[in-house]
Amino acid sequence: MMEEKGQLEEKGQEIDPREQRIKELEEKVSRLEQTARIVNQRYVDLQRELEYLRERYRKDLEEVKRYGHEKFAFDLLEIVDNFERAFSYEGMDTEGFKKGFEIIYRELLRILEKHGIREMELLGSEFDPHFAEAVDREYNGDVPSNTVLRIERKGYLLHDRVLRPARVVVSYAEEEIT
Repeated sequence: MMEEKGQLEEKGQEIDPREQRIKELEEKVSRLEQTARIVNQRYVDLQRELEYLRERYRKDLEEVKRYGHEKFAFDLLEIVDNFERAFSYEGMDTEGFKKGFEIIYRELLRILEKHGIREMELLGSEFDPHFAEAVDREYNGDVPSNTVLRIERKGYLLHDRVLRPARVVVSYAEEEIT
């Protein structure tokens, strides 16, 4: 810039410092406008990408809701096939029926376990309202108070979450009798 000024002064032309400053500012504005256009375009692209990802996530979630049980359902079809074979059984042997249904029951429990569903083992343990509902109380001097004596309906866990609480009968101590 100084060289330019020197060259212009040699030629007899003097550069107005205000014009030089204006020119510099115009160049700076031009560069900033270019940067702003690039940033705005990037912003628009990111907004478009965000909308695409939201739509993709919504569709994936919808698909999981609709088809998420596919493996479980496929495994249960084996149980349906076994029941259909049992219903078409022509024999009169009730012991054979019982044995067949026990096999189907064990297969069903295996499938449930495979998918993270398992029975809660509560008999003889201390009553916990997070895992069971007390439907009745009985006196039993042989066990501590608040012990599960009997299970009226089994409870199940789905992985580590209660799927269905058990319904149980709980003991109470003699001094609680009113």
